Amino acid sequence: MNKDLSQEEVGILIRGKKILRAKGLPMNADVKSICQTAGVSRKTGYKWAGKLESAAKQNEVEHRLCQEIERLKAEHIELEKRYDDLRFENEGRKIAWKIHGVDEFIAGKKNTTSSCKKKKQ
Repeated sequence: MNKDLSQEEVGILIRGKKILRAKGLPMNADVKSICQTAGVSRKTGYKWAGKLESAAKQNEVEHRLCQEIERLKAEHIELEKRYDDLRFENEGRKIAWKIHGVDEFIAGKKNTTSSCKKKKQ
């Protein structure tokens, strides 16, 4: 038993069997007999199959891109929330520094250390 079949492939194979049965074709019908029943050449049949396959691949790519977009949107919302939280914290710190005079204290320390260095030289 082949376990390499995906869920989609199993569904396609089962659907194909149902179509074969409905159209009166044998279950082991080859490409030539399927195309003869449809009234097209094998080349046309393979072209149609290729178009269908490329459309399926495109849908798969679109589905993956949509999932990626949704993931990025969720990540963006989380980052915006974290940014708002940090902005709120920083504003709170600025207010606290202003209330407690930390800016003036630090400015006074800077002036003191620079004058001490000049005296030593």
